[in-house]
Amino acid sequence: TAEEPIVFTSSKEPGSRARGDWGGLIINGNAPINACADEDSFCEAFGEGGTGFYGGSDSADDSGVLKYVRVEFAGTLVSPENELNGIAFQGVGSSTEVDYIQVHMNADDGIEFFGGTVNVKHVVLTGIADDSLDWTYGWTGKAQFVLAKLAEDAGDQGIEADNNSQANDVLPRANPTLANMTFIGHKDADIGVLLREGTSVSISNSVFTGF
Repeated sequence: TAEEPIVFTSSKEPGSRARGDWGGLIINGNAPINACADEDSFCEAFGEGGTGFYGGSDSADDSGVLKYVRVEFAGTLVSPENELNGIAFQGVGSSTEVDYIQVHMNADDGIEFFGGTVNVKHVVLTGIADDSLDWTYGWTGKAQFVLAKLAEDAGDQGIEADNNSQANDVLPRANPTLANMTFIGHKDADIGVLLREGTSVSISNSVFTGF
């Protein structure tokens, strides 16, 4: 509930907790992704950090309910090229309910969508060390009511977005719909919105400041 949220946090004592204390929350679904760079094939991919296979052909796939949840002090470094996100939605479908979630003080990205069609609402991203919101592999869902605030000691892009780095025009093309968002950077932050590698997007009623 709002008064008693689910909190995924570090096992260390309060006051000694820091980014990267533990892994993060990973949800694998059966919705379409484009990681195979072949628009005519059924596509599966293997998740970052050895987190299992995801992806499929069910756009309306249901991975359950994630509501009133905070993930904090996560983002363990698995290898120099493999660092876990606060919440990774990997091929998650549109029947999944995601509402009132927060990622706080994550070592890598706050939230990243690896394809899929999942929609999210009421999202707070604070103190993220890399990109606050990220997507790749053909995410076509929606995000509304998003607040992201970078901490003064870290943070890269507000949004970093790709379709597929190996085949920019592969389908389904990443094309999320984003609305009612506020991203607050600082003097050392990088880019507010970095769109690349063939992604599409619709952004409305949103503010990016301090980048």
